Amino acid sequence: MNVQSVSHYEYVVLTSLLSNCPNLVTCGACIGYAYDSCVWCPSKAHTGPRCKSKDLVEATWCSETVSESILNQKVIRNDDLNSGENGTKVQFSPQLMTVKVRPGLPINFKMAYRPAKDYPLDVYYVMDFSYTMRAYKNLLQKQGLEIYRELTLLTNNVRLGIGTFVDKPAYPFIRSDSVAYSFKNHLSLTQNMTQFLNALRDDLFGSNNDDPEGGFDALMQVMLCQNEIGWRENARRIIILSTDATYHSAGDGKFVGAVKPNDMKCHLENNNYNMDLDLDYPSVSQINKIATENNFKIIFAGISSVKHHYEGLVKKIRGAKYVEFSDGSNLVTMVKEEYLTLIRSMQINAELPPHIELSLSPDCRKEGNCIIKHNESITINATLTVKACPSSDEASEVLVGPVALNEKLKIIVTSDCVCDCERKNTNTNASQCRGNGKYQCGICTCNKNTYGEDCGCTGISSVDLDKCKLTVTATDYCSGRGTCSCGKCIHCKKGFSGDFCQYDDTACPSPGGKLCAGSGLCRYGKCECVPGRTGPGCDCPLSIDTCYAPHSKEVCSGTGNCICGECHCLPMKTSNRTCSGRFCDNCDEFAEKRCLELENYAECNYLYNKTYCDELHNQTSLTEIKIVDKLDTTLSDQGMAKWCKKELWNGTLLFQYLYPITSPNILQVIIAKELEQPPEINLFIAVGVPFGVLILIGLLTIIIWKILVDRIDAREYKNFAEKAAAAGFSVPGIVNPVYRPPVSNVNNPMFVDNL
Repeated sequence: MNVQSVSHYEYVVLTSLLSNCPNLVTCGACIGYAYDSCVWCPSKAHTGPRCKSKDLVEATWCSETVSESILNQKVIRNDDLNSGENGTKVQFSPQLMTVKVRPGLPINFKMAYRPAKDYPLDVYYVMDFSYTMRAYKNLLQKQGLEIYRELTLLTNNVRLGIGTFVDKPAYPFIRSDSVAYSFKNHLSLTQNMTQFLNALRDDLFGSNNDDPEGGFDALMQVMLCQNEIGWRENARRIIILSTDATYHSAGDGKFVGAVKPNDMKCHLENNNYNMDLDLDYPSVSQINKIATENNFKIIFAGISSVKHHYEGLVKKIRGAKYVEFSDGSNLVTMVKEEYLTLIRSMQINAELPPHIELSLSPDCRKEGNCIIKHNESITINATLTVKACPSSDEASEVLVGPVALNEKLKIIVTSDCVCDCERKNTNTNASQCRGNGKYQCGICTCNKNTYGEDCGCTGISSVDLDKCKLTVTATDYCSGRGTCSCGKCIHCKKGFSGDFCQYDDTACPSPGGKLCAGSGLCRYGKCECVPGRTGPGCDCPLSIDTCYAPHSKEVCSGTGNCICGECHCLPMKTSNRTCSGRFCDNCDEFAEKRCLELENYAECNYLYNKTYCDELHNQTSLTEIKIVDKLDTTLSDQGMAKWCKKELWNGTLLFQYLYPITSPNILQVIIAKELEQPPEINLFIAVGVPFGVLILIGLLTIIIWKILVDRIDAREYKNFAEKAAAAGFSVPGIVNPVYRPPVSNVNNPMFVDNL
């Protein structure tokens, strides 16, 4: 059909079927439409819809230059990555960008990260100085010195500090003659080795009555008093707490009258904690909160008798570790490994206003997704999208950068939702609008209670009624669903929209029985989806989170594509086989990999409960846990389950995982209640059986030898007898031919035959 030959009304219908742009009645709404690339004609003489999809615009459509959103993306500052060779360390780039973009148009850019050499490291040594720790004084000093020496081999930019603690100085935790304190900062973080060694040699041991110590008070002050302790903003931070006892936590302070909850604030005065008798001990969750927010890694070094206390504690504090405090412990190795882990893995944090979303590939916002090889950089592909026009015309600010670093990418985003002609013409009494509105971008924006192309109408009028017909031959004004006023349809009935009230806003696709899948609005005959959803029926999520199997860090297990929120499995690289299942992981080749991903979660559920383990492992996916006496393969679903095991110190944990037929989106982990034990060794059998077999072999050897010798002798005798007979001898008697009988016989009178 020739578009230029059709009537005005047919033209409107045709373009409306192809795009929603013609239904947008202001320039700002037109260029800021998120679901199409629309342009606006500002010509005063223009007839027909002024907003049109850019793909449908002809050269003669508008007599003036159209208003449209023009993408403007500019990198203002992009310093090259530098490990510090020229004195300036740059680990993250770019640093500053400006973007002007309409809603819905994705902006693609790249970010790069490479850790600098000699990256700053701050290590604070918190020591238990209660009376019983006197026995470990030399070990404390030795390990402190070893930590310093080993870390200086990794980086020349390491600083160490020292603090000590005993307990709250009040009865019943101490005696009247005891010397106790909650926390003292002996040495703020420094590179001065002499000061560090002198602080290690200080003899300030105190004493208290009960076994638990006040380590939590000390930890909280060490983390919160950043200026007093000297934590550097861009340094990796490690705290080592050495002790021989358990810990007091929230609620214990009431015994000494410290009834106020810990306020999580710094209270150091002259390097001493001065609110210890007013504030309660911190709770475990408070310690975890502050450690997580400020990127602290905590290592608890405790003697073997308190091992189980601290092994349980570290599971509740993100990133915390336990190591045995002894002369042969691997504390120094663990500190080195923590530092190397910190510089070899990177996690991104993004501060976004609500109308902007950011996607990353790889998604470095998830811990463990971005590992950096030695002396190499990592490139992150990013896509920024303005989801909708903001309430304000002011530019928005986005900050993106690695966690625990002060290097960030700052993006200044201007949402292109207002045309220049709207900004310039603000007179509300324009003559073109009969003094009843603003003339902007070729149209009148009428004041309240006025209508019409020139704002000259009020109420209902019969003038230009034909302009309210969808087609020339139509018999109803406004499709019978609205009021015609000054040639325009107003007050469409509820559930209908469009210039002629022609669209049924309940007739859009309804996936799952819900209009626009419950994730959008039906307007102008099409679904306008909420941010994060797409598709004709808004049933496709833009996010790929639903394509991650529980506890997996790969989209569709690394063997599929995520399309419309679902995994479409691809043939594996190692074979032509294609895995099946909701997450493309239902095949034997993936069983071992999935077992490794699930083993820590299964162990946690075996020891604790699902609520705690979900929080510990940041698990939000649908996962079902079953604890059974014995794993069974005879049940219908369990016949498809994959078997896994994990070695524990007291046995082997057996568990299965599967996606039930009735609930394929739920990961079910079935854990055996009893650990599999190795068979007991019976020493009697282990030693006796080989020995008995050896004797039996010996006896059989002798018997066989005897039989063989007898058979050889019999054969030799037979040969002898045959030769003797051939020589004329009497073989049966085998008489000796040289034998002669005696001449006389003499009987012994004492011989008795029957003796």
